[in-house]
Amino acid sequence: MKQDDESEVLKGMFEEIMKIVRQKQIKMESIVQRATEQDMISQDSFNRIYKILGDYGKKKQWM
Repeated sequence: MKQDDESEVLKGMFEEIMKIVRQKQIKMESIVQRATEQDMISQDSFNRIYKILGDYGKKKQWM
């Protein structure tokens, strides 16, 4: 697969994920929370990511 093809596939996947998030079928913070619970990230990292997501959501007027 060419790099351009891979870029298009990744872009499409990202757009689908963002569509799901916007449709509130899942909440991004729940994904991050699960990562914290499974010790994949620290609580401090969770707090930073949660703040960034909140600020981004407000900017995009999702919240």
